[in-house]
Amino acid sequence: MIRLKNKKRIYTLCSMAVVLSLGLTACGTQENKTNTNNTQTSTQQQKPTENTSSVNNNITNNTSNEVKNDAKSTNPKNDYVPKISKVQLAQGKKPTFSTAWKTSADGVFSACIEGKGQEAAEEGVGKIFVKDSNNNISSFEIVNDNKISPLYIEWLDNKNLFVIIGSAHGTVAKGGNLYLLNVTTGKLSSVLQPSDKKQQIMTAQKSGSNVSLKVNVYEDDAYNKSHIENWTIYSFDASLSKVMNVKNSEGKLIYVINGANQ
Repeated sequence: MIRLKNKKRIYTLCSMAVVLSLGLTACGTQENKTNTNNTQTSTQQQKPTENTSSVNNNITNNTSNEVKNDAKSTNPKNDYVPKISKVQLAQGKKPTFSTAWKTSADGVFSACIEGKGQEAAEEGVGKIFVKDSNNNISSFEIVNDNKISPLYIEWLDNKNLFVIIGSAHGTVAKGGNLYLLNVTTGKLSSVLQPSDKKQQIMTAQKSGSNVSLKVNVYEDDAYNKSHIENWTIYSFDASLSKVMNVKNSEGKLIYVINGANQ
């Protein structure tokens, strides 16, 4: 009898142990599921932040590229440059229908535009006269093209002359493209030729290490309405081999001279 009771007790204890073990296993499984769900939820919550950051970076990069791509690159070496002939005039030859003489800083050379009146605004093709300290005059004339003419000149330094060349006829040509003429060698080089034909450079003046430009910009296809803008070529390089930024008065980058070479 005693043995039977002991067996029952042992059976009861074993049953309780099995039930307890199953309960602990179930709890552990449920806890693991809960932890897994929490981890997945945490990961899901973090992903939108990462995606948002990625989107913001893409927007910033795209905006930066758009601003950079707004500016046009120009390469003066690829520009069309009119052919110029240099002729020594006879002693005593003087201009008769010209702009006023402009003298270089060292006083060695003076230059004017002959053939287009006092403002170089008259119809026709003009010539550039350069006079040295001995009153010898050389004439610089565009050859094989009677549609264009010098419209404006200004000294960059003692040997180089800014020259704006535009249409020789018509009333819509208030300016043109910017060139640099070395009066000792007679070499004419392109500086800036706006890709938009409605943008016409009117004047160019050295200002410290920069060059200030006055530009006429037409607003309509009929060339009836226009306004004047002030541009600046920063860190101007007379050799025309370095990169130079051209910005308007608001600081917006418009052209990058020699930017295509980089």
